[in-house]
Amino acid sequence: MKKAIMFAALSLMGIFLFSSVAMAYDDLITNDTAAVKAAGGLCGSVSLLYTTASKCFDSESKAQDYTDNATQLRIPLRANYGVMDKLTAFAILPIVKWDMGDAGESGIGDLWLGAKYGIMPDGLLTVRGALDLPLGDDEKGLGNAGGFGIDVAAMSMKQVDKIGMNGQVGLRYNAEGPEVGTVKYTPGIGIYVDVEGSYSFSEVLAGMVGIEFKTVGDGQANGKDAKDSGDNYIDLNVGACYNLGEKMGLRGDIIYTIAGKNTDQNMGVLLRFGYAVK
Repeated sequence: MKKAIMFAALSLMGIFLFSSVAMAYDDLITNDTAAVKAAGGLCGSVSLLYTTASKCFDSESKAQDYTDNATQLRIPLRANYGVMDKLTAFAILPIVKWDMGDAGESGIGDLWLGAKYGIMPDGLLTVRGALDLPLGDDEKGLGNAGGFGIDVAAMSMKQVDKIGMNGQVGLRYNAEGPEVGTVKYTPGIGIYVDVEGSYSFSEVLAGMVGIEFKTVGDGQANGKDAKDSGDNYIDLNVGACYNLGEKMGLRGDIIYTIAGKNTDQNMGVLLRFGYAVK
């Protein structure tokens, strides 16, 4: 209870806004793979994520009850374009709505602009770089923690008969964010690992199981170290992918946060529809 009261007090100071965005989902990381488009290839996807949490993990990774459930509806829009063979440019813009009791906001989140380059064929080694452009309103809790950000990752995928594996490991840095109340917050360095296995039941249907881990170190508030402000989560996802044709695909996942720090204990559903224009 003491942790919950302290957490609420911090929210009144504006620090809640950079803690509340720690969630068991990431627009850039979740469900991304090492695949790149051929030159001139264009595709897009729209996802729908709904999460609900009746508890959160505090700074000691202990579950604390919320008075009201924290819910979020998120619609990330993504476009990929093959600039040349091995090089794919992409953009991700989420539409966000969150509610918690009498509080709630909606609007656009931060924009990701980036590229993936296939160093080795067939996705064996791909590097990804992305810029986090802070379009989301921090005062409304819609953007990522901090301000302008940079993310770099190494990715790999391999298919052997009906069994597939893909994974990624990366680093993230965000600069000092805008002033919220009287606080300017700078997150710590973020590190993440995401691995997933799949099994093809047929030419059009595959099942997946994955684990996503992300941790962000303690940050700074107004230039001073903010103890226990870092966050992390371990996310389990179980899902399936169904090809609707040569150009269309549908994927669905159930997501559950099994452990974490300063993050919601989320249960969620993620649906994604993808379409290859050419």
